[in-house]
Amino acid sequence: MAVIAIILFLITFAVFATITDEIVLEHEGGFDAAIFKAVSTIQSPAATSFFEIVTFFGSSAFLFPAYIILILILLIKKSWTLAIDVLVVGLTTTAILDILKNTFRRVRPLDPLIKNVTGFSYPSGHSFSSYTFFGLIIFLIWQTKIQAAWKITATILLFIFATAIAFSRVYLRVHFPSDVIAGLCLSVVWLMISLWLLQKRKRHFAK
Repeated sequence: MAVIAIILFLITFAVFATITDEIVLEHEGGFDAAIFKAVSTIQSPAATSFFEIVTFFGSSAFLFPAYIILILILLIKKSWTLAIDVLVVGLTTTAILDILKNTFRRVRPLDPLIKNVTGFSYPSGHSFSSYTFFGLIIFLIWQTKIQAAWKITATILLFIFATAIAFSRVYLRVHFPSDVIAGLCLSVVWLMISLWLLQKRKRHFAK
């Protein structure tokens, strides 16, 4: 299991590094243009309205109160350590996102389908934040004693939902596809580092 985790970490980190170097820094736009062209074939008023709803669940307007509710639930259950862990991961996710966006300062696509979208484009905050939040939910679910079938089902559904949020950013043309993929990779890397550090700390204090 540890070997699989290491391989996954290396792959996602390599993809993130490649996107950063080849697409963002070297301005290779072929990949993004091809994906935008493919996505444009499914555009319709109904689809746009749908993805405007979906994209809300990756915004700070949803995720901020969602983190608060999750932390409160953990506190009510007297899972003090987990509550602190979720808080730390949430805060550091925001900090990392701000640092990276202001480092690369990538301009967003010029023809978005929705208005009033500001800030830099790389990496996608909706993608990074959504995969991280729902990844935490998945982690917490696997800490429970419910049946494995329910855990697997919840994992798949939450991953699909986070992916729908990420895709909505491409559909609405407020992020380049490479922004969204980088957000996913960054989320995997950051969650693996965070959870590894938290588990290591837990084992240390258990001695």
